[in-house]
Amino acid sequence: MAAWIAARLRDMRRLTVVLLAVCGVVVLSLALSGAFRGGAPPSPPEPPALIVALDAGHGGVDPGAVVGEVMEKTIVADIVARIIERASELPRLEILATRQGDETVSNRERIERAEAAGAIAYVTVHVNASHHTTAHGIEVWVDKTRKLDGPSISLAKSILEKLVGATGARDRGVRSADLYLWRASMAAVSVEIGFLTNREERGRLLELDYQETIADSILDGITAFLAERDQAPVAEPEDAERS
Repeated sequence: MAAWIAARLRDMRRLTVVLLAVCGVVVLSLALSGAFRGGAPPSPPEPPALIVALDAGHGGVDPGAVVGEVMEKTIVADIVARIIERASELPRLEILATRQGDETVSNRERIERAEAAGAIAYVTVHVNASHHTTAHGIEVWVDKTRKLDGPSISLAKSILEKLVGATGARDRGVRSADLYLWRASMAAVSVEIGFLTNREERGRLLELDYQETIADSILDGITAFLAERDQAPVAEPEDAERS
């Protein structure tokens, strides 16, 4: 009988050792996971990205304005590429290119790509042309349905101010017309960076330094607009009468 009791006691001691070892492993795991850090509050979530659709006008079978061998689609593609490169260094800002390379994309599809990505602004870049070869300067266009105190006008003014200030080009103002930009539910503008038909301005538009200045200025205008309206509504009212 005494031998049986002794055997049971040994079994109980072994079980106790095993249970203590298991408890030790559990406590160590909890400590490593931070369970005993005094209930420190979780880190605040990262603010959502601000997505801006950047459109290099024309492309593919559509060269845009052409003077000699100089094509609008090439100049604006180079400038947009520079904007995207610089924007990659900015926190929160994400740039959606509406066309990749020299592809043909309809205006409707460009807007649809921006809408699908959740863009809060749409900026299309163009080079102007005129029968009057003396015409020169920079202008920014919005659709005629946009309100004077709406986000599209604010974005247009912001970009125009930065461009004119940095380039010294003639300020031709913010203008409105019946444009495909009416389809965009977000702030949407068309930036005309100069006249390809003006010899002097064409020469400047082909200079890499001038292209960099234009790219930096457009991005500065975009970021200034976003800073002013961060967390504020930026949607434009839809116009159901046009299709």
